[in-house]
This record gives sequence, C-alpha cells and structure tokens, in this order.
Amino acid sequence: MKRKILLLSAVCLSVGAAQAQIKAYAITGSQKGSANWSEVRLIDVATGDELQTIYKNTQEIEKLNARTGKAIVKKDPATTNVSAVAPTVTVYRTDGDNKMVIVRKSAPHATLIQSDAPFATSSAALAYDKKHDRLYYTPMGINELRYIDMKSKTTKVYYFENESFGALKSRGDVPNQITRMVIGSDGKGYALSNNAEHLIQFETDKKPEVKDLGSLNDDPTNGVNSIHSTGNYGGDMIADAFGNLYLVGANAKVFKIEVKTMTATYKGRIKGLPAGFTTNGAAVEKDGEGSVVVCSSTSTNGYYRFDLQSLQAEKASSGETVFNASDLANGFLAYSKKNKPEEPKEEPKQPVAVIDEPAKVNQPNTSNTTTATPQNTVTTAQRGTPQQQQLVEGTISVYPNPVTTGITRVSFKDYVSGKYQVQLMDISGKLLSTQTVNVNNKLQVEELRLPQYIAKGSYMVKVLNEENKVVGVNQIIVQ
Repeated sequence: MKRKILLLSAVCLSVGAAQAQIKAYAITGSQKGSANWSEVRLIDVATGDELQTIYKNTQEIEKLNARTGKAIVKKDPATTNVSAVAPTVTVYRTDGDNKMVIVRKSAPHATLIQSDAPFATSSAALAYDKKHDRLYYTPMGINELRYIDMKSKTTKVYYFENESFGALKSRGDVPNQITRMVIGSDGKGYALSNNAEHLIQFETDKKPEVKDLGSLNDDPTNGVNSIHSTGNYGGDMIADAFGNLYLVGANAKVFKIEVKTMTATYKGRIKGLPAGFTTNGAAVEKDGEGSVVVCSSTSTNGYYRFDLQSLQAEKASSGETVFNASDLANGFLAYSKKNKPEEPKEEPKQPVAVIDEPAKVNQPNTSNTTTATPQNTVTTAQRGTPQQQQLVEGTISVYPNPVTTGITRVSFKDYVSGKYQVQLMDISGKLLSTQTVNVNNKLQVEELRLPQYIAKGSYMVKVLNEENKVVGVNQIIVQ
C-alpha cells in the first residue's frame, strides 16, 4: 500500500512538473554563450535546458521555394572581403540608464558566405505559427521571409525567393534590419524594422501576401520616448488577444502598438532586471495572461518574466546557465476576454459652456466670428483684449487633412500652459464632440478621434481656453 502511495505521488509530481514547464523556441548559437544566431532550439524556460533541436547549421536539409515547392538552386559561395561581407555579430548592450551601444565584431579574414543557407547571416526575428505549425523568420541582411515546416518528418525550410521583405538596402543598413516578429491574434504575421518605419504584415495561408503597412506613429504622450529611437533597436514583439502588439526594445522599454491606427504608446521600462541585461527575445508565458518571458543575447545567467501592467520583473529560470538568444517565440497571446487588462480611467470631462452663437462658416464675417481656412488660427476679436492676447498667442494646425482614417492630430504651438477644450463642430455649428487637453509644452501634438458615425464633408475644429474663449479654429475635410 505504501509503495502504491509513493508511486502515485511520483506520478502527481511528474504531472505537476509537466504543467509548470514553459516552452519557447529560441534562436541561439551552437552553444551557451556563443552569438552566431544560426540555430533554433525548443527550450524549457523554467530550467534553461534544451528540449528539442529544431535546426542545426551543420545538418543537411531540404530548401524549397514557398510558392512552387521546388528545390532552391544552390548558389556558389563567394569569397569577399571583410568590409563587404560584414560577417559581424551585432550586440546591443546598455550603457548607462537609457542609452544603447551597438557593438560589431568583424572576422579578421575573408569569409565564405552562402546566401541560400537557411541562417547564412544569422537571425534575430522569429515567430511561431501555431495554426500551421511553422516557424517564420528572416535572416539579417537578406530581404527575404522564410519558414521551417515543423510538420515534416525531415527538416524543410521554405523561402519566399526574390520577394522583398522590408526596405533593407544592405547588410550594414541597421535601421531597416528586421529584428522583431510575431503572429498576431488575426493569424497574420507582423515584423518590425529597427527604426519602426516599416511594420510588415504577412499572411500565413496558402497564398500569403506581404504588405508594408508603413511607419508607426508615436502617441503624443510618449514625449522623448519615441518608438523610432535607436535605443529601442533590437528586442522582440508579442501579441495580445485584442489585435494589439507589444514591442519590448533591447533597452527594456515597452510600447503598445495599436495596428488599426498604427500608433505606438510608451508603457514604461521593465523594472528589476540585472544590470546589463538586454531584452532581445520575448514570449508570452501562459496563454491568455499578461506575463512575458524575456531573454538576453549577452547573458546566460537566466531568463526573466515581467508583468505587462506593472512592468515588474523576476527571475523565471532555475538553472545555473541558460542559452542566450537573439529571439524567442511561442504561440501564446497575452490576455483574453476573461482576463482583460484594466485600461487607465480617463478623467471625467467637464461640461463645455456654450459660447454665444456658434460661428456659421456660410455666414458673412463679423467682428466676433471668423470664416476658418486650413491655415487659419484665430482673429484678434476672438482672442479678446490685448491683455488676453498676451496670455494666449498660439496657433493650431490639424493634420492629416483631409482625414481618411477617423483620426487626426491637433498641433498646439506657443500656447500658454493650461487646460483647453477641443471641439468638433459641423458647418451648422452643431457640437459633435469635445475633449480636454492639458498643454504643457511650447509645441505639443494631441490625437483627435472623430466620432464613428461621422459622415464625409467639412467640419470645424475649435480650441477654447479655460475662460471659454475661442483661441484656435481650423477647418477639416473628412473623406
């Protein structure tokens, strides 16, 4: 009886250990501590151990065209000089609190490069397509999307040959290197260039299309923490269940990316990581939750997890050493309908006082009204007395104009610091929406979201100060 109890306990412990196992695919070197980023392993985050070898750069594999299924024609290796080949290892490390230093180490001799090899130039962008059981990636310095077919009994790698994947000009074009990739909740893949000027979307079904969605926009609240900053180069992306992406830069700064509006919002910097720990790979720890595991390309001391809301980190691995990696991937999405993150509560909007009669743009101009043009700011009468003009001598501009996406931006220039109301009116003077803006900078840009029901046509954007005086007017066209 005692033996049966012991056996049952052992089984329970085994099951518990299996449930606690956290798996992720990682782009690694040939061994712990190396940095050639040419091998793929399935690792156990909790222990740092390898669970399965997915690809080794010494093994023979089938290389096939993703469109035709035909074998890739082998290219002859070419001997080139060091400056042309740039057979470099690019390492992102922290230098102080916010700065990043890019260190490149070149081979001291001519090198043979074979561009048809699966990881000929290393890689730092990997995404796991759970639906089709594929590992998508792109090599550094080669403008091409590739994937490893995980269903095949033998290792097969498919290439989207001669199809541009991004805007990379050369191996030395670091800003346009693709170093972040993930599969979104819509089943489509997303890849982001270092400079965030190119968000690439690719479909994963039978006839995949690749689209360059363009440059990401910084949310006005980002301030100096721009997603385009060189400090964010490298890193990785994860996706949530609501269509959003999250960028974890190599400097541990986190941005939420709303794909529909192409807007990136700075969330903060991960707290509690060891000094010098660069965040080069990221993967959601458990499906539907907000915990993210990160790895470093330079550190073998461990993997860390952090919470997407608090950004507080703690060590996730128990092993003495782990595989340092340039990227992590799994098929998990952050959050779910049952575990939806709490959004910050907006301050209650104050009721807007009516300012006499709304100006009619189709009415003749009077001393107290103005007919707005796209270049117009306000008239002297609208600004009030000379004393009031000394308080507010700013101008506004609205862009893009015409508005085609339901979102535009209002730029405040040389406004006195304070609280302002931004009103959207139709040409009859009817108030459609209003929002409060706190202006604190000499030049400040705020996003203006138009009502979903708004029809095509001409509208007025008005800015009122705390005394309910009109201090800015602009006409916009909605298409």
